[in-house]
Amino acid sequence: MTHNHLTPVHPGKVLQDELEEIEVSSDVLAQHIGILPTIIHEVCDGKRNVTAPLAMKLSRALGASPQFWLNLQNNWELSQVNECEYHEIKSIAA
Repeated sequence: MTHNHLTPVHPGKVLQDELEEIEVSSDVLAQHIGILPTIIHEVCDGKRNVTAPLAMKLSRALGASPQFWLNLQNNWELSQVNECEYHEIKSIAA
């Protein structure tokens, strides 16, 4: 059985692509949702995570669900974990 794995992307890349598609600058988005422009810049640069409150704001402004943004963030974070560091942990469940 083969597994096709997609490489997760940081939610900032998706956000940047969305902004380009709708022709809205990150500064305009930041002002529209009431946050500092540096927050959007840092998310788009992959230097800041999407939090639940930010996911809600992005959802209201861009139309995707908050879960969409948080799932992108969770998938990205999990892709950055080195599973080898946890190989010694065994299941505690019966």
